[in-house]
Amino acid sequence: MSRPRVLAATVCSAVLVTSVVTAVGVPAQARPPADADVVVQWNEIAQTTVVQGGTPIPAQPLYFGFVSLAVHDAVMTATKGIPRRGFASGEAAAAVAAHDVLAEYFPGAAGTLAAELEDSLDDVADSPAKIRGIVIGHHAAARLIADRADDGRGDPGITFTTPPGVGTWRPTPPANAPFAVPWLGFVDPLLIDSPAQIQADGPDALDSSDYATDFNEVKVIGAADSSVRTPAQAQTAVFWNWPVPVIFQAVMRDMAEEHSLDIIVAAEMFAAVNASTADSVITCWRLKFDVGYWRPITAIHQAADDDNPATEADTGWAPLVATPPYPEYPSGHACLTGSYVAGLTTLAGSDQIDFTVRSGSTAEPMRHYDSAAELEQEAFDSRIWLGIHFRDAMEDGYDVGRQASALGFATFFG
Repeated sequence: MSRPRVLAATVCSAVLVTSVVTAVGVPAQARPPADADVVVQWNEIAQTTVVQGGTPIPAQPLYFGFVSLAVHDAVMTATKGIPRRGFASGEAAAAVAAHDVLAEYFPGAAGTLAAELEDSLDDVADSPAKIRGIVIGHHAAARLIADRADDGRGDPGITFTTPPGVGTWRPTPPANAPFAVPWLGFVDPLLIDSPAQIQADGPDALDSSDYATDFNEVKVIGAADSSVRTPAQAQTAVFWNWPVPVIFQAVMRDMAEEHSLDIIVAAEMFAAVNASTADSVITCWRLKFDVGYWRPITAIHQAADDDNPATEADTGWAPLVATPPYPEYPSGHACLTGSYVAGLTTLAGSDQIDFTVRSGSTAEPMRHYDSAAELEQEAFDSRIWLGIHFRDAMEDGYDVGRQASALGFATFFG
């Protein structure tokens, strides 16, 4: 997938400075690009639409990726100009592309989306450029929708049928719900060719000392009634027990606004990060499906059967929060966080980025991080402190996310 522009970003004294370098053979812009307002606004509209549309959290990155790719396509086409006709409005193109993609996948929101589009287009002065932008937006969305036809989303024929056994996932208390969105791991990726491009070494053997170490760690610190977990750790765990896709859409909107990104740079950021992260979660869910590894609550209840003398069963053990309804390995939270953070630090050229993270936690709705490493460490620890993941699944999940980001960026900017 050849892209006409390359985004380079650096961080200096905690300030994100972004520049767009014209690729060889592409004419320079004849006029300064517009600001990123329309890209930011339609990302927020997309978030509201996707969440209110009832999309399961693991599948949300797919739709953020779809919208972002269509918007990027529209913006790049519009701002390059049309031979013999001149420039098109990037703002109109972006708004229409986002609207059309969302209206296709969330028809129940059609009325609201139409009103939002009308508002966006009212902000663009009537002109031939506006008309050209509208046409470009429609075409960009149509291409994306056609590309994603029959991509495997929602395939009812994909079900997890591996029978319960030692080390194997099965529905967990209290809901005992079946494997959520099992089809997700079989969806066509957005940027990479196949989830098989991304490697993971699998969970630790049940009879290994590494497994026993992880087992006993989560058993002690992740228990609902843990006497070891501190109040500060519990607060961090609850803070990060919030949908990662939503968290990072807000992070990117903040970055676009705080650092005055233009429409081209913002469109590239959202598209590259969201599309590569969608591929990360597709890969993650394929591994979850293929490996089918049990959760800590099951492992601790059934430890008498794991042939590991360093583990001990506790049939009354419960985690701090209810366990999500899908296999443990690798951590979806880690795959997503690893990919989002890797993408943003790649674009910035540094780990030292200001991240303001908003959570649904009523005790602490916002946290600020001076570096990606600081953010990742808290998000990592939180899943163990909640009692729903082993350390190995977090480590390998981060690695999956980083690999997906690197491969996706190589394709996107290649």
